Amino acid sequence: MTKNSKPISQKSLGYKWGGTLDQNLAANQRFMADTDSKKINLGVGTNVGPDGKPWSRASAFPASLAKLVGDIGALCGSYNPANDVQQAAAEFILGEQLKLPRNVWGQCITSFTAGGGSGAVGRAIDFVTAQHTDIAHLNLQHYAWVGYDSIAYNRRLEIKSIPIELTELPNKGLDVLQTVHNGSGLLVPGKHWGDAGMLFTHRDQPVILDIPYSGFDHAGLPYEEALNRSAEPLLMLVDAGAPVVVGYGPTKVFNTFKYRPGGATVVICRTEKEAKHARGRMTSNARGGTGFIDIATYALMKAMAENPEGLKSDHAAILARLHQAGQDWAQYAAGTPLANFFGTGYGGLFRILPVQPGTVEALAEQHIHVVYVDEKLIRINIMGLPHGEQTEEIVRAVSSRCTDELPKELRPFAA
Repeated sequence: MTKNSKPISQKSLGYKWGGTLDQNLAANQRFMADTDSKKINLGVGTNVGPDGKPWSRASAFPASLAKLVGDIGALCGSYNPANDVQQAAAEFILGEQLKLPRNVWGQCITSFTAGGGSGAVGRAIDFVTAQHTDIAHLNLQHYAWVGYDSIAYNRRLEIKSIPIELTELPNKGLDVLQTVHNGSGLLVPGKHWGDAGMLFTHRDQPVILDIPYSGFDHAGLPYEEALNRSAEPLLMLVDAGAPVVVGYGPTKVFNTFKYRPGGATVVICRTEKEAKHARGRMTSNARGGTGFIDIATYALMKAMAENPEGLKSDHAAILARLHQAGQDWAQYAAGTPLANFFGTGYGGLFRILPVQPGTVEALAEQHIHVVYVDEKLIRINIMGLPHGEQTEEIVRAVSSRCTDELPKELRPFAA
């Protein structure tokens, strides 16, 4: 270094970061630090049994994975599952989960990827932005899933907010929408999906539909009816002729948290020509991403191909547990502002609740742990409520902190 030269900054791999603390992680850290034997985690992002412990009753995927691990020597040298397994798994997603009519399947490209639903949404974004290079930002519903922040950050995309009820859809940017709002639990009325579908069709504007909870929005219905109702937003977009790409997440649906197999990105084309070009582009997207299938994803695909009824049984049991938890909340919150969040306009695992300032700390003192959204909002996983002796006490503790002061963006909307 010469006398007049400037010192090297040595910060090129760590420029100052303006991001925020992951409040989901913070909630779980508080829970882990709590030594009380009866502590409750309403901030967890996973399925929870009636005993308040992680759900452990799903068997179809673990059995498939165990068998695959036992046979792994015979699979060496193969990058991906056999074509018949891939086809059967794709048809399971298209027909059993998304409820797409069979006459549409031939114009769908289904790509399995690592990383659960997050990976599927990421691949969907990559698929669209590789073709539409002018896209500079994602349009996300207010109070959307915080994971989108990281997905956008990794792709150098900005984020802009749109109404949860889809009443304003800008013609620039890429809309990433949720069939059940992952945060508030608000359900968008069917008419709004229909109107959105016509708008996307008229503009020929791609839209990504994030589906991480098939059936969770209508968990109180019989299994097939719940899935049919859950598929209605997607079918409205498809029927309108909108260019839709689905990010399908299996993690909560089949309780695959422990090994985290990948989800599926489904491109739903309108013509055979469009599908031909999309198929080639998806091959390039996949090769440039995770490329090949990991063993956990392979096992889930084999379960879809070889034991679909087992997966559906596991799924139905999880929906029944979610419905049980929702009923418990509704029963013990009756007559309070909290009860409003368990009516027909809500569904899924999560709720964002208006609360008094200091609620996160006040509940933590009672060994109940929730996610901080802001000073007057918290998020809870309703399945974190155990079904037993503590149920009423926990609901009343949360209810005692609730107010009726919801921000405009989170207020229920007319059907």
